[in-house]
Amino acid sequence: MLNAGMPIIRAFQTVQKQGRYGRLFREIEQDVSQNVCGVADAVEARRKKFKKLDVTLIRVGEETGQLAEMFGELSQWYTFRQRMRRTFKAGMALPVVYIHVAAFIFPVIPCAFSGFDIQVYFKTMKAILAAFYIPAGVILGIIYLTPKTGPLRWLLDTFVMIVPLLGKAIRELELSRYCKVFSITYRAGVPIIQCTKMATDTVSNRVMHQRLRGAYEKVLVGDEMSTGFSPALPAEFIALWEVGEESGELDQSTWRLGDMHAQNAEFKFNLIAEWVPRLIYFIILGLLVYAVIYAISMIASSYQSVM
Repeated sequence: MLNAGMPIIRAFQTVQKQGRYGRLFREIEQDVSQNVCGVADAVEARRKKFKKLDVTLIRVGEETGQLAEMFGELSQWYTFRQRMRRTFKAGMALPVVYIHVAAFIFPVIPCAFSGFDIQVYFKTMKAILAAFYIPAGVILGIIYLTPKTGPLRWLLDTFVMIVPLLGKAIRELELSRYCKVFSITYRAGVPIIQCTKMATDTVSNRVMHQRLRGAYEKVLVGDEMSTGFSPALPAEFIALWEVGEESGELDQSTWRLGDMHAQNAEFKFNLIAEWVPRLIYFIILGLLVYAVIYAISMIASSYQSVM
């Protein structure tokens, strides 16, 4: 709507819907229409509902007159995130069903050898479900309750980065966001020091933030950004960034880098969504084999005692 020339106030009024998001848009529209503050300030005042990336790009859009383009980039970013979430949820749905089916079926064997004692059945079923829900609850608790800063966050982010495949997926996602934000702000005419700071501030993983922060420190003293990147970053990332600096087309090079790392992140998250269910299948299969062996051993013991 902004690209079509619609005023920002009318655009907000058009997208308002019922529910919490409708109220949120109405509050922002009222702040802007009453000249209480700009869009970026109105969004930042509601930081619990928005990410730091939202505030950064919207503020750049206001300052450079490219607010429509910034909303477009945010739309693409959240579409990408939503697609990743749907892929992961779809991959996990069937394994979760299998776990619950197994929890109801596997206890039948020990229950049968105990004279169909219902207490034994429920005790075994609870043990199987607990083996799934307790680790899942602990993981979710750590993810959502760990502070955004501090040693606990650093410890969690460090652990995430060393997890096979997941660490590389997070790395690619952070590099994509870093490159996109830098390219967007740089093309908008924002000074390179400010571009670098904005891009660095949008990196949420503390390990990746530390690896990229050196570029900002180098720019502050007048050096090339690429000289400040950590050697732990992918060699092709640093090399392509250097090419952009040497050719004077840093905005285009970083945009291509952002696309490349976004594709890499999507590929790796798809692999995770594909292999995590397989791992759960193998665990269930192992439990099934164990249950069969246990049943055979119990039958053999009963037969020998009779003989």
